Amino acid sequence: MSRTTFDLEELRRRAAQRKGGDRLTITVSGKPYSIPAPGFWPDELKEAAQKVRETGDVPFARRLMGAEQYDRFVAAGGRADDLLLLIDEHKSNQGVESLGESSPSSTS
Repeated sequence: MSRTTFDLEELRRRAAQRKGGDRLTITVSGKPYSIPAPGFWPDELKEAAQKVRETGDVPFARRLMGAEQYDRFVAAGGRADDLLLLIDEHKSNQGVESLGESSPSSTS
């Protein structure tokens, strides 16, 4: 029998397991800074990602990481571009085409 009802938390947990986690971490001088992995972004973050060309990548990076953590990240030597590099690296490992997309499901 086909299942038609799913628990949201279970779906997210299973997706995180398939994708290797729901967070990405970058280290600067050995100190870790993490962001949500694409596919686990809240809607407002996805909308901000779509507006990067209009607003620039720094406002997006601040929103992605959170202002306080972003300020510490920059003080340690990080840049908004570094977060975009991290996302690009993750996308290339997942086979994703553009910023803010999640990887294709195994049933697509």
